[in-house]
Amino acid sequence: MESTKYKILLVEDDKLDQKAFERLVKKENLPYDYTIASSVSEAKNILGREQFDVVISDYTLGDGTAFDVLGVVKNTPTIIITGNGNEEVAINAWKAGAYDYLMKDLERNYLKTLPITVDNVAQRKKTEERVELLSGAIMSTDDSVYITDMENKIIFVNKAFCETYGYLEEEVKGRDSNILWIGKLQHKGSRSVFQIVSSAWEVGFYHKRKNGSVFPVSLSRSIIKDLAGNEVAVVGVVRDITDRIIMEDELRTANQTLQKRGLLKNELAVAVSEELKNSIAKIEDIISDAATADPKGIGPKLKENLKLAQKNIDGTKNIINDFLEASNISTNKTKLEKDEIALCSLISEVVEILLPIAAEKNIALESSLPDSELIVNADRDKISQVLINLITNSINSIPENGHINVRAEDLGNEITIEVQDDGPTIKTGEMNKIFNRFDQIRKQLRAGSEELSLALPIARELVELHGGWIWAEGRDNKGNNFCFTLPKSNAPPLTVSTRQKPNAKINL
Repeated sequence: MESTKYKILLVEDDKLDQKAFERLVKKENLPYDYTIASSVSEAKNILGREQFDVVISDYTLGDGTAFDVLGVVKNTPTIIITGNGNEEVAINAWKAGAYDYLMKDLERNYLKTLPITVDNVAQRKKTEERVELLSGAIMSTDDSVYITDMENKIIFVNKAFCETYGYLEEEVKGRDSNILWIGKLQHKGSRSVFQIVSSAWEVGFYHKRKNGSVFPVSLSRSIIKDLAGNEVAVVGVVRDITDRIIMEDELRTANQTLQKRGLLKNELAVAVSEELKNSIAKIEDIISDAATADPKGIGPKLKENLKLAQKNIDGTKNIINDFLEASNISTNKTKLEKDEIALCSLISEVVEILLPIAAEKNIALESSLPDSELIVNADRDKISQVLINLITNSINSIPENGHINVRAEDLGNEITIEVQDDGPTIKTGEMNKIFNRFDQIRKQLRAGSEELSLALPIARELVELHGGWIWAEGRDNKGNNFCFTLPKSNAPPLTVSTRQKPNAKINL
């Protein structure tokens, strides 16, 4: 017997039986919160204002019978007790809604079975409520539910099942559930099992309706067991996923179309860029020939025009190179050729090469590097490009007489490189945009820049290809830090005296 607390109403007009009940509760320490009524009228008054888990009523009462109590208990399970062993009374009690029936004896031995009876009727009531709730849920759900016995015969279907499959309840009960399956392949696209694309891969099936039409479904099946653990039935929950499959097919087709268009556009853009590069090279040759053919005969105006033309050509070449680099990264055509490189030496070389460019604006460009060499496993040319892009960005964005310092620091598992400048501090809201390709193009077009640049987005993508990450941060006093990390190599550190200047040429 469970130790659940029950609220009990005892309707008993015999004082001795009342006392016997109270002694039983106290002696057995029963979990009862009980109330005693001595008549039908008193019981009705109590039931009008309180609810109980179980009602126990003597059959014969001074002002009526237990049937009068049954008329007002509503859904409360009731046990009837009587000294009359008439079977007809028991049958009528059950018909009237009593849950159980006990016969009173002179020795009051019936009280020994009363706790078990109370527990049984209370649990039965809870079971009925759960079944009623479950039944209501099954009958009202939009999913099709069917239950089969262990011989695969359908024994239950809900309303949604009948609407989805086109069967009346009496038409499908007792039939084998195989009537729902299409069996062998009937036509292209109607295989019995397929995969559904969602947040995770699911298995889908094809079922058929009464009229023979085929439709896709997702299906879950569960075994029902009795209290002894025996398998007694199988419940299937089916959902029509026709709309979902159509949507997935449309999305798949649209994605394939977009991918093809994207590849075509990218290939076309690359082809146009390559053609422009070739054309620019030819123009450069013509300008060079004109400038060297008869230098003494070139007037000031022609010199100015040649210089302007060369500047425009250089700007066009830069944006074409940026575009080609970005396109190669986007299409996974950029392959890293990693090797052990001396990072401090590489930084010093890049700074040395960019000194003349910084000097044109009287910008002090220097580096602050540790005494020991920092070794990383990376593509030398790509890291050179990252450094060039970050430093030239600072040169172009800070005013004349500014200052740029390039630092490197060993942080254990990775190395951090910082390009520090004293230019206008970047606003917080712009920090996440400066390394975004499309934000940079949009910003430069709105500003009317004559020369578009993808230097910072390309730097980010190259760093991320190496497994590092890149960011920018503004300083409160003035200026910005452009930082990136690289995974550290396992090679032992080198001293300054053993540094070797790389032979590879840095491409500006």
